Amino acid sequence: MSLGLGVVLLVVFAWSLWNSLEVLAADPTSSTAVALVLAGIAVLLGALAFVAAGLRERLPVAGRSLEWWQLQGVGFAALGGYMVISGLAQGVPASVYDGSTLAAGVAFVAVGYIRFRDGVPEETEPTGRQAAIIVVGTLAALLVLAVLMIWTI
Repeated sequence: MSLGLGVVLLVVFAWSLWNSLEVLAADPTSSTAVALVLAGIAVLLGALAFVAAGLRERLPVAGRSLEWWQLQGVGFAALGGYMVISGLAQGVPASVYDGSTLAAGVAFVAVGYIRFRDGVPEETEPTGRQAAIIVVGTLAALLVLAVLMIWTI
């Protein structure tokens, strides 16, 4: 499963890189170009983490052995980072789409962190504690988003 997701994400990365070259070539120092590069790095990191989790049980990184579930956690967090960057690319979230992308990104980062920290998942369902952390974190992000949207009106 991880390997398949990682390969799909690598294809998405290659396709988006190809489509972004025009923006990067036009003005490489613009905020849009910087956001594209950062988002691309996040997608590439997430894709490589999922591919590695699909191919290896554990992978030595900087003298420490990362297990497959920790690699998945890195992948989820990197994809969340991509969503946060995408949601903030316009500055303050100006639309519902930007806001929901930002909220989903925060939730993905939370899932990645929990998965990295808590060890081997015993079941496919999250524990009550994990679900509560994700729900509270997402609600907090939505509250901040609502305040920002009201403040910009």
